[in-house]
Amino acid sequence: MKYIFKGVILLAGIVFSCNSPVRKTDRSVLTVSIAPQKYFIERLLGDSIDVNVMIPKGSSHATYSPTAAQIKKLAQSDAYFMMGHLSFEASWADKLKSANAKMKWYDLSAGIDMIQGEHEHRHDHDHVCTGGIDPHTWTSPNEVRIIAKNLKTYLSELYPQHKEWIASNYEEFITDINRLDEQLLRLKPEHESLTFMIFHPAYTYLAAAYGFEQMAIEFEGKTPTPSRLKSTIERAQKKGIKTIYIQQEFDRTNADVIAKEIGAKTVQVNPLSENWMYEMQQFIKHLQNK
Repeated sequence: MKYIFKGVILLAGIVFSCNSPVRKTDRSVLTVSIAPQKYFIERLLGDSIDVNVMIPKGSSHATYSPTAAQIKKLAQSDAYFMMGHLSFEASWADKLKSANAKMKWYDLSAGIDMIQGEHEHRHDHDHVCTGGIDPHTWTSPNEVRIIAKNLKTYLSELYPQHKEWIASNYEEFITDINRLDEQLLRLKPEHESLTFMIFHPAYTYLAAAYGFEQMAIEFEGKTPTPSRLKSTIERAQKKGIKTIYIQQEFDRTNADVIAKEIGAKTVQVNPLSENWMYEMQQFIKHLQNK
């Protein structure tokens, strides 16, 4: 994605001494876990930064193993930006650090009130907590405001010569995030008791922030048992669910079974899309047209 530089050209290359290893690219390299982080960085630094995404399209952060090419690019990186609490990050952190001992590490979840376990968030704010920390902070504008603020701080530390330009781009990004926030805030009074169903609970933070109910088919990261599938179908019928969202990296079999039983349609969503803004706009449209 390309952004207007406002007359300021980012000198992306880092100047090295004669004794330093020469980069094979004239651009600085930053490594991230997932594609939405690439979007966030480019909103603040434009497209002159080379962003190395570790978990590619269609892959699960719980099971993916990086390729040799990704590790090679990691070795050229100035910093690694953790999303925070992803299974991939927990499993691979030591190996990734050993590939580039000089690389700085930053956690974008700093300052976010993390949610425990797989939540089914309800309007009375009771919720069922099981398992570990839900990592899907990037699917809620409310939390992305904090992520953007963290990025502004971290990138300004890495590239102090571009601090003012980063700050200017940050303000524009926050304006766009606030527009999404306003749309979601208007949804609650327009759609009382708004409930949506999804296979994998990727919008937990959004549901919590805006007072919606997220019904997940998957439970504790596993395919539901026949008894749980039956109870999920019954709940969906009571709630009048007409759309079931399914991510491309998951098997849609159970979603199709439920959809057939309750007369609903299935719609594919992609919370891991690199075009974060477009994906959020599309999901909000789905909720508006519910």
